[in-house]
Amino acid sequence: MPYPESLSLHTIWEEIAHFIDSTKDLLSLALTCHTFKELIIPDHLHYRNLSIDVRMTSFWEFLACRPRLARSVRSIKLSNLTETECLPPPLSGLTKTIPYHVPVTDTNIAFFKSAVSHMSLLKEFSWSNFRGISPEQLIDISHVLTTSAPCLEGLHVNLTDLTTVMRDQQQLKRLSIWLTSLKRVVLRSQFGTFPSPDPILIQMILSCPNIEDLYFEGTSQLNVMRQANWSKLRRLWLQSLFFSNTNEEERNMDIPVIITSFLNKHPTIECLVLHVSSEIPQSLSTLPPSSLPKLRSLSSNLDAMTPLLSTSVISRLVHLVCVVGQIDPDTLPQMDKLESVRLHGKRSGPDLIHPFLSKAPNLQKLFLGIRELSISEPSPVRLRDKDLQEQYMELFLKYPRSKLTHIYIDAPLINGGLDLDSGKLRIGTLCEKLSALRDLKYIKFTPKYIELERDEYGRYSGYHFISDKEAGNVYSWGGFFSDLSH
Repeated sequence: MPYPESLSLHTIWEEIAHFIDSTKDLLSLALTCHTFKELIIPDHLHYRNLSIDVRMTSFWEFLACRPRLARSVRSIKLSNLTETECLPPPLSGLTKTIPYHVPVTDTNIAFFKSAVSHMSLLKEFSWSNFRGISPEQLIDISHVLTTSAPCLEGLHVNLTDLTTVMRDQQQLKRLSIWLTSLKRVVLRSQFGTFPSPDPILIQMILSCPNIEDLYFEGTSQLNVMRQANWSKLRRLWLQSLFFSNTNEEERNMDIPVIITSFLNKHPTIECLVLHVSSEIPQSLSTLPPSSLPKLRSLSSNLDAMTPLLSTSVISRLVHLVCVVGQIDPDTLPQMDKLESVRLHGKRSGPDLIHPFLSKAPNLQKLFLGIRELSISEPSPVRLRDKDLQEQYMELFLKYPRSKLTHIYIDAPLINGGLDLDSGKLRIGTLCEKLSALRDLKYIKFTPKYIELERDEYGRYSGYHFISDKEAGNVYSWGGFFSDLSH
């Protein structure tokens, strides 16, 4: 019979203690307590995102014996790069030190497979390092993943590392089912080397028809780009590609043509990261207007950004990250869809962001990051914090109808001689000026920063931080409010 709602917790505990003292059937009591424990474990222990060593046998054994807890796992990231694996409470007693040279054993794999067999809701699986594992063990893991995880959506593997294990064509065929499930593939140059194209690697990546995310870092793999055609590719990273360091075979290829052709063959790309040497970008200006129709996010260095300004690709962007210098507003196309922009440059000043405010009427989030400059640089580059902040504010106030909600400006400043009273006055003045920007919710200047945040009632809470390193003093205060709801 259930207890009445009015019964206090203290009374309930007294009833439980009385029952334990009076009962003679301790076995039934123990079984009941064990059942209750199994029922409440999923509510108190959540391992939804695991990042752990496959050799951590005790942990996988723990999960294998607790199917209800294993079913709460949504993602696994396997790595054996750390020497010590520390488990969260209440499993801290299972912590072990695992040297790098210890191989993966069949016992490790057995408990891992048993635990994964209960993870019916597993969605993401990532493996970045295959040190100490054999081809047969890898095939066993791939089999249990493809058969026991019906909800698996993302399978992320560093194929460059995988080729150190799978060197046999027959083994590669047995892994083919797993490769068809791969959605995120990472190809990295090993220790900055640029070897000749690996035929096993090329065959492996071309056996992955469902790739959505493709990451090239320090390795061009032009043979792959020339042959591949992935109908589901959504995100492409070309990171740190300097083709002057590629192998002799690739140097003889027409690199810009291959890259441009690859982009034209993949109209499904939504996110593109281009941080490359100057051999590639010049060909980007030849992209036809119909190229990359679904592209919404672009991150690029200056070499890649300049030729793209003359294409219609820029006008379709929603998110943009780029390294910029002085941008001529006349060269920047109208960007009605742009909502967020992150600009990085070598010089400070509102002139860096003015073109984006004038050509992107729907811009909501703006980040400007300027590298730290030395004192020896020309004085016009380094503005005192008061002058710099006022110049930025004057620029923002020229666009009272802008939809800016968040502004973050990180620029090198020098001590402007602020004191506590002037800081308080600055906060109040800024709050009053910001009343013209009705959508603005947050603005921050760093490194000696002023931070203002707007609440749902239209009031700004202000925070001003001053650090005088020479004097060894740090001052901060907050809690200033200005009612701008009217």
